[in-house]
Amino acid sequence: MRRCRRPPWSTRSRERRFRSTRTNPWCGTDGRNHAFRSARVAGPHSTRPTRVARRNRKGAGKVMPPITHRDIATIVRTARVRRGVSQRAVAERSGLSLRTLREIEQGRVRAPRASSLQRLAEVLDEPVLCPDPGPAESGPAAHAAQEPLALQILGRLAVRRGPAEVTAGTPKQQSLLGLLALRANQPVDRDEITNVLWGDDIPDSFGQLIHTYVYRIRQLLGTHAGGEATPALLVRRSSGYELIVSQETHLDLLWFRRCVRLAGQAREAEQPERETALLEEALTLWRGLVLEGMGAGLTDHPVAAEALHQRVTSALRLADLVLPRGRYEDVIDHLGPIARDNPVHEGVHARLVTALAGSGQRATALEVFAAVDRRLRNDSGIGAGDELRRAQSAILRTDEEAAPRPAARRPAGEPVRPFQMPPGIRDYVDRPEQQRILHHLTGRGPQVAFGAAPIAALYGPVGVGKSILAARVAASSRPTFRDGVLHGELDSAAPGEVRLLLGRFLTALGVPGEALPESLPARTSLYRNLLAKRQLLVVLDGAPGEQAVRPFVPGGVSSALLVCSREPLSGLEGARHFRITPFDADQAAALLASVTGEGRVRAERGAADRITALCGGLPLAVRVAGMRLAARPHWPLSRLAERLEDPRQRLDELVMGDLDVAGRITRALPETGSTLGDAVSRLVSSAASFTIAATAGLLGCSPREAEDVLEALVDRQVLEGPARSGGEYAFLPLTRLAAQRRE
Repeated sequence: MRRCRRPPWSTRSRERRFRSTRTNPWCGTDGRNHAFRSARVAGPHSTRPTRVARRNRKGAGKVMPPITHRDIATIVRTARVRRGVSQRAVAERSGLSLRTLREIEQGRVRAPRASSLQRLAEVLDEPVLCPDPGPAESGPAAHAAQEPLALQILGRLAVRRGPAEVTAGTPKQQSLLGLLALRANQPVDRDEITNVLWGDDIPDSFGQLIHTYVYRIRQLLGTHAGGEATPALLVRRSSGYELIVSQETHLDLLWFRRCVRLAGQAREAEQPERETALLEEALTLWRGLVLEGMGAGLTDHPVAAEALHQRVTSALRLADLVLPRGRYEDVIDHLGPIARDNPVHEGVHARLVTALAGSGQRATALEVFAAVDRRLRNDSGIGAGDELRRAQSAILRTDEEAAPRPAARRPAGEPVRPFQMPPGIRDYVDRPEQQRILHHLTGRGPQVAFGAAPIAALYGPVGVGKSILAARVAASSRPTFRDGVLHGELDSAAPGEVRLLLGRFLTALGVPGEALPESLPARTSLYRNLLAKRQLLVVLDGAPGEQAVRPFVPGGVSSALLVCSREPLSGLEGARHFRITPFDADQAAALLASVTGEGRVRAERGAADRITALCGGLPLAVRVAGMRLAARPHWPLSRLAERLEDPRQRLDELVMGDLDVAGRITRALPETGSTLGDAVSRLVSSAASFTIAATAGLLGCSPREAEDVLEALVDRQVLEGPARSGGEYAFLPLTRLAAQRRE
């Protein structure tokens, strides 16, 4: 007799389904898959917490049945398809490799890591993937819950609460957090973020990825705030993001800078004991290189290079303070790691050799000297300098009448390493262009031509800060250009002036005066031969044209040229051009706060924004306004803003000492009586902006001739070019006022 197939609603079928729900952790008592039962997601405007958060909050103490790898594969694949995202997007957001995610979805990973499941649960909003919460922490971690969050970047990135370390997220998230901490209390441009995170391989979804990383960092900072005040706050700025660190103790880089600054004040006050204590505290904060183990975009960042330079300078000063007192072990502890990171730094190794000999390790000291001498000969063809040789001679000296100490000066025969840049300023505001310029000059930029020296040409309006930016780039590039920096200014393109400046450069490189060639071609040839054998950065300020710059192009590939000019040097072969623009609102406010005082700007932020807007974002004008406010502490910021409101008196307010904004702008205008000068006179009396057709009617010429005049004025940095073809040209705000005053 043929058996009949039982219908699904029969008693035995119901029993089988009931047994399957008890053995399958992914089915409920109603027989439906748990992954699909959890698919109900709050609407886009719901304020309810996510299912992951609700599960972690309500499921504490409950033990879920074990999950098989095939069940995990089904849930991950179903949740991803339900959200409509690709495998690559999920892999990038969760920090997993694309191959790992594919293996998980195909059920080939039998025991996925709990951290991987947690990341996938957050990205896919699938709470069943979360590992069970463990018991409450006790001991140091529980005690750290009351401690504020502290960021450490002077070494490997670490996020700590007391003695406990907090997980900082995926590698990309850690890189973004490291960049924001490196530029703490300063806006970080989105271009810089994408360059650091991905370099030239930028994904299509980079904007969404940055948003995801920022969201996670905010969650990290909010979850581990501790206490009443938030130690760090990540805020959105017009051009990117800014990590606001309320106290210097919450970020080791800020605390290091504070200790170094106070040590400098103690040195000026002739307080050696206090200076020694502060330098020791500053150097103790270092655990390795800045953001050690991360990408080159962070480890080679200009801020990181500057911090490393400060570390070396502070360690040398501390060694000079404590060596006469016989504290050799302290010098070894601080200079040992620095010497490993700077294998050819003669000052560091000279003091280290002295300390080793003083502590009784004479053989080790001589080995260190021999190793440094060998490296110098292999790298540059020269031996150890006088500073190291004096330390060696003191060790070998049989009579110990004097303790071995490093010399303070280099010998006359050693190659000169000049640094001719003018002194920098303390209230410098970072620009996103700085890192791109530095990468190009140091040979890491994508557009550096093979076999030729890198050339970076900066151009922009008067007072935009080209010279200050060049000085900061030169200071940040010193680890690359070890043989020094040459700096000069050119007032004209006359061959005689070019010849004189070349002679000054050759003298700075150690060429005796009687050996200087007379002719300009001979000096150019000698100059290029010398630079081909060294690593030098040449900075030319106020370049009048391409013809005056070409003799200063270095020979070889080890040196570089940085040129500043008002007009673009489009005819300079092999140069990469960087237009330096006025500050945006956040940058201008930061500069005003640095000069005037952060408290005053914070109290009157609206008035501060009015001042910077009336200054047109021009750094020179904002600086002069800040200096006026600093000289008049009884003035509210609104007082100066009211005085700047009158356009007829605005330029009169922007004068401080020999800093005259109107005078500098007027000298850069085309001469009256010339074609461009007459065009400026007619245009400035008509309107603030104008099209090509309107200009042709105003000047009485053809549209093509009008366009040529307008483009020439754009090159002279008198006008701003249109944002699109056929758009309007416009005067720079203060340039228009200066031109009107001249008329």
